[in-house]
Amino acid sequence: VKTMFHNNRKTIAIFSCNSHGEYQREICTGAAIQAEKLGYNLAIFTCYGNYGQSTLYAQGEKDIFSLPDYDEFSGIIVAGDSFSIDEAIGNVLETLREKVKCPIVSLQQRMAGANNLLVDNMISMGGMIRHLIECHGVKDIAFMTGRKGHPDAEERLVAFYQIMEEYHLPVSEHRVYYGDFWKNEGKAACDWFMEEGKCPDAIVCANDYMAMAVIDELYKRNLSVPQDVIVTGYDGIKSGMIYSPSVTTVRVDFTDMAKKAVTLIDKHQNDPSVEDIYVTAELKARESCGCLADNHSSIVYYRCMNHDNIVNHDNLEMQFCFMNIRLGRVEKIEEINPIIQMYIYNIEGFKNYLICLRDDIMMDDKNPHGYTDQMEARIVFHNRENRGNVSYEFDRRQLIPKELASDEPQCYVFSPLHFQDECYGYEAYAYESPENAGKLYMRWSMAIDDVIMNILVKSKMKRAIDELEIMYIQDVMTGLFNRRGFEKYARIQFMNARARDSVVCVIGIDMDGLKPINDIYGHHEGDSALRAVGYAIQEAAISGQIGARIGGDEFEVLFPCQDEEDVKNWVRVFERSLANYNKKSHKPYEVYASLGYKMGIPGAGDTLESYMRESDDIMYHNKVANKMKRNQTLR
Repeated sequence: VKTMFHNNRKTIAIFSCNSHGEYQREICTGAAIQAEKLGYNLAIFTCYGNYGQSTLYAQGEKDIFSLPDYDEFSGIIVAGDSFSIDEAIGNVLETLREKVKCPIVSLQQRMAGANNLLVDNMISMGGMIRHLIECHGVKDIAFMTGRKGHPDAEERLVAFYQIMEEYHLPVSEHRVYYGDFWKNEGKAACDWFMEEGKCPDAIVCANDYMAMAVIDELYKRNLSVPQDVIVTGYDGIKSGMIYSPSVTTVRVDFTDMAKKAVTLIDKHQNDPSVEDIYVTAELKARESCGCLADNHSSIVYYRCMNHDNIVNHDNLEMQFCFMNIRLGRVEKIEEINPIIQMYIYNIEGFKNYLICLRDDIMMDDKNPHGYTDQMEARIVFHNRENRGNVSYEFDRRQLIPKELASDEPQCYVFSPLHFQDECYGYEAYAYESPENAGKLYMRWSMAIDDVIMNILVKSKMKRAIDELEIMYIQDVMTGLFNRRGFEKYARIQFMNARARDSVVCVIGIDMDGLKPINDIYGHHEGDSALRAVGYAIQEAAISGQIGARIGGDEFEVLFPCQDEEDVKNWVRVFERSLANYNKKSHKPYEVYASLGYKMGIPGAGDTLESYMRESDDIMYHNKVANKMKRNQTLR
């Protein structure tokens, strides 16, 4: 029986990275639409990737892929080319090889033993090169591919070489450059292409991000696109359409690809065979190759939409900044909820939102790496309604608590909550429409990460301060207060007694014969004798007592009482405790103590110090008498 989502439906998983990318959002949308249609749950595990190349941050991000029990899935879709953390995709693939028996679909990358949905790079990239040669008459073409060794990068480069050879067009050393599939290498690529002193007729890039980076650099060099140099991309992301000039590209329908992936999993539920399916990309000839005029209606429309998106994005940034400011003052997890309540409606189209934390999140002695077997949903918005401060415990294999169970197919996105490599838990999102299924907000998630980290840091600091306070006021040997502790807390008790006209007793105690014990038997035996006196004080304790070792062999006790009989009873218990110790200790010495007390209702002129002086005077008188009595006994 499948336990995920508590509804006994089969669940399909998607593993992807860099969750804010267009490609990732499109595959989530397509998979969500088709999974719901076929009656499957969909669980999307994703993270924001490894920015800054921090090993510790990467560890915290990749923990999300260890959250589920892979045996629970009826199918798994892997978007391996979206991963910017090599170790993360390595761990996922290793788990798939060792533990998974359900159908697996790999998107855009060939995986042994899996169903592969692949883009035919030879046809798609080949069509781009042919378009430039045949429609634009270019001959000197440079090619900027992706990371060396990346399957797509190498296949698209091979397609370039083959088409150039087919048209008998030369490719010199300075006409091929390995980029990074991102926007970092535009300048270096242009430097390389122009090393021989001649600008190519066209620069073909293996994806749109690199194409936009190259165009930016060309404009910095006073070269116009497409008038001076044609530049093209690949993948067909929306930002390439609204860019100026709009980027000529080849467009893969990733939403449809994801639908095909879910259909493949459904097809192979009872069929262990695997198959490869190739999809081709459609050429989108736009401004950067000179095929579209500036006022083309679809381009103008998307640029207008982009303006709206920029305005909305700026508003979100402002909202999340304000949220972060409010979260900065939070000291307890329970205080997060009302702030989330204020800002969560900025998350477009959300239906359910959960913050699920490790069940040992507040324990100092734990090493917070990975997920605990039991998780707690501490913040829950269900059907857009705030459940308040809750603590729904559930088995991590179930992903969400049973309180949110539904018989309908469920679609959730899970992303990690962490600081560096310290794992706190995860966020879980469900949306009202599949079109929003992959839409996450990095600024939002980082704000949640930060507030949890701050809560834990403040909690540890408070505990450390409390421990220092205890060390500052406590006598380590006996467990009683030290002089500082006694003066602090006994003074409060004494002043309360004076204010309320109530009786208070102060007892001064001196251990007898500590020096001979130290000299004859050693200081460790002296310490043992002091602890016996401390234990006797604690055994005689009554409500409100403040007991302290104020130095050496000197002790002080203060407590509220009704009359002198209370004090005499305290003395009897104290002396009986020492007598029992002497009977049972089998020590070569006996432990004695002398005491004196001052009891009364403090008047306006009385102070704690005056009561201590009077009790000490009586104690010293008794100490002399006790010594004489013991000496007579010894004779």
